[in-house]
Amino acid sequence: MTGYVNGFFFTPVALGRVAAMRFLAGLFVWIEWWAYKPFIIQHRFLPEDLYQPLLIGRVLPIPAPNYWIVTGTLVVMLAAALPVMFGYRARLFGWILFIAYFEWMLIYNSYGKVDHASFGFMVLLLVLCTMPEARWGDREHVSERVGWGFNLVQIAVVCTYFLSTWSKFRYGGWEWANSGVFTWAIIRRGTVFSDWLLDFPQLLTVAQWGMIAFELLTPLVLFIYPWKRLQYGIVAFFYAFHVAIFAALTISFLPHLFAMACFLPLERVDPKDLARRARAKLKGRKRTPDGRNPSGSDPELTATG
Repeated sequence: MTGYVNGFFFTPVALGRVAAMRFLAGLFVWIEWWAYKPFIIQHRFLPEDLYQPLLIGRVLPIPAPNYWIVTGTLVVMLAAALPVMFGYRARLFGWILFIAYFEWMLIYNSYGKVDHASFGFMVLLLVLCTMPEARWGDREHVSERVGWGFNLVQIAVVCTYFLSTWSKFRYGGWEWANSGVFTWAIIRRGTVFSDWLLDFPQLLTVAQWGMIAFELLTPLVLFIYPWKRLQYGIVAFFYAFHVAIFAALTISFLPHLFAMACFLPLERVDPKDLARRARAKLKGRKRTPDGRNPSGSDPELTATG
């Protein structure tokens, strides 16, 4: 049992995955402010009376957001994301990015609504600050420390699901599963893919129980780490689940999906190798139908001559 637990927490992971996750983390930061949550920047115009800081904002001496704090946080966050994406002094700029993003989320969640979709992503940013330098496609160098860090992110991803059920029962009681929550959600923000479900309320109740069962069973993805193909299959199901939710209710968990990528063997992706293959394919298409180069020379003869 001890070996199994140690194997989970300290499974060596290739450094190439670190480079890939740094790129994805920086990329999402740019996507978020521009397309995913562009309204956060509008908080710079809100009066301080509306600011209701989270506990961490009350404990730490963090000033209330104003025009310059919100704008400055965004500029620092975007500027730090670029070197992190491309692995330039990734640890230094990683800490700057984490602190700026932490403030960005504090601003976002201190006006009456707390969003849990960014929890795993914030853990990812923190973990990436502690990881060594890495390059894309590096599968030769592996590290238990990297494995430990990504396992923490995986646990955070799973907690986002599992603790969601606890939150449902805490605030909605045990009757949440038999309530009209899904009906209300479809009426508010349904699409052509979900509006028809309003004619089948019993089916929506079954779906609510199915949601609870799904969230409670998500920790299984952590315990099957020795069976990688099965684990990848479950993670693919997670992604499909969120695609279905977005199609039905236009609810997106984009930062959560970026963090969940740490389950995947991204170290196998090498942009340089992909570019070489693309160039080779392009050269192959430039040949004439008889297999000769456009210049008329036979590549085989040229190679042997």
